[in-house]
Amino acid sequence: MSERFCYRCGISESEGGPLIGGLCQVCYRKENPVLLIGDEINTELCQNCGSYKKRGIWVDPKSYELEELIFEVAENALLEELEDSFSDEIREYEVLPSDELEEIDDLPVGRAVVSFEPVDFHIEHFPAIIVYKVRVKARTHELQRELHDEKKTVTVYVRQTVCPRCQKFLGGYFEAILQVRAEGRPLSDEERKAIGKLVEEKVDEIMQKDRMGFIQDTIEKEEGLDFYMGSTSSARKIAQAIKERFGGTISEAYELVGMDRQTSREVYRTSVSVRIPKFRKGDIVSDRKGNVYEVERVDGKGLTLRNLENWENEHLDWKTAKREQVDTVEHEETEAMVTSVTPGEVQLMDMGNYETYELNRPPFEVSEGEVYSIVRVGKRRYFRGRK
Repeated sequence: MSERFCYRCGISESEGGPLIGGLCQVCYRKENPVLLIGDEINTELCQNCGSYKKRGIWVDPKSYELEELIFEVAENALLEELEDSFSDEIREYEVLPSDELEEIDDLPVGRAVVSFEPVDFHIEHFPAIIVYKVRVKARTHELQRELHDEKKTVTVYVRQTVCPRCQKFLGGYFEAILQVRAEGRPLSDEERKAIGKLVEEKVDEIMQKDRMGFIQDTIEKEEGLDFYMGSTSSARKIAQAIKERFGGTISEAYELVGMDRQTSREVYRTSVSVRIPKFRKGDIVSDRKGNVYEVERVDGKGLTLRNLENWENEHLDWKTAKREQVDTVEHEETEAMVTSVTPGEVQLMDMGNYETYELNRPPFEVSEGEVYSIVRVGKRRYFRGRK
């Protein structure tokens, strides 16, 4: 059998190794490079929030420290360009430290290993410039005796811009209004504070997945709170969180605000309304049977009530509370001093008008001279607690 020769350099197969497509080992590697990345890469980060594009999608950075942020953005751009520029023969790759890559001398066909490290950088001002030394080892054909081993110097320019989210935020954009109200009364200062804290916590959680979940503005009104939200979905999620914490109902309304120029579709703004129950801790309520209670706790699951007749706690879910017609009741609160105690009754003296009266002895210890809060509903009086 006659000897074959490389058609590019003329070396014989016995000297240049098995021919691959008519090329010796060296010429095959030269004619079929795997590292096809360009000399320069341009990328951007948002000057307001530090986000950058990852496969075309704006994402938040892992670090907001400026130097770490710039390198994070540059390395992401470098890796994306590397992956996109590999030859078609490379089906998978792995990034390794340069010392580990140095030790690699064999790989499966279609696999590459990559290392890169900065050799120079200027990040004092924008565009920031980082120069990387890139090295790739790979095998693209089963007849290869030596791996591709290619090196290149790549310069990454990191420029500043403003991401779409920040453009909208800075322009006053909002997609939905989250309105928080209480049934039949204004929100208390305590409720406003608790709801504000809950909304902040929930927004931090939502923003990890929904970059438009920001709060554009918060307006305190006499009757409640309005949160202007960057996305309708975030307004709905926060409304549900408020309902789960405080109870209540959620409703939505829609307002036509214009037309989308690109799609020619009508654009609506959503108002998501959360109305928490009228009840608050300390309220005096009664049910359809005339039992009188003090509200101990209100949450998304229902009401915890203390029966002022026997001082036993009861929990009613919202459906049961509605069925039992639990509602606030007109009452008068006074203070009274215990003047005498018998096995069945307690005599008290009203601290305001000095009227004396008797009540059934409560299921807790009372002593002469102690002052108690008394609740009067209609003609009946109840112990509320020790002053």
